[in-house]
Amino acid sequence: MSRHAEPEFLVQWREWDRAGPPRCCHTCEHYGTDGLCVEFFMKPPKEFTDMVGECPKWEREVPF
Repeated sequence: MSRHAEPEFLVQWREWDRAGPPRCCHTCEHYGTDGLCVEFFMKPPKEFTDMVGECPKWEREVPF
């Protein structure tokens, strides 16, 4: 006996989970709660923080 096919919402969730968070300032370990990037010692402009995949120094934030 085999399992039923996974529902589409689960397939989408698994893909999202595998992809990880968007590579933007708000999900970067270097972006502080004060809005400063500790990697570059500056406050990035809003246009930059809204972009995905632009920073080569992006590092996934620690979840704790």
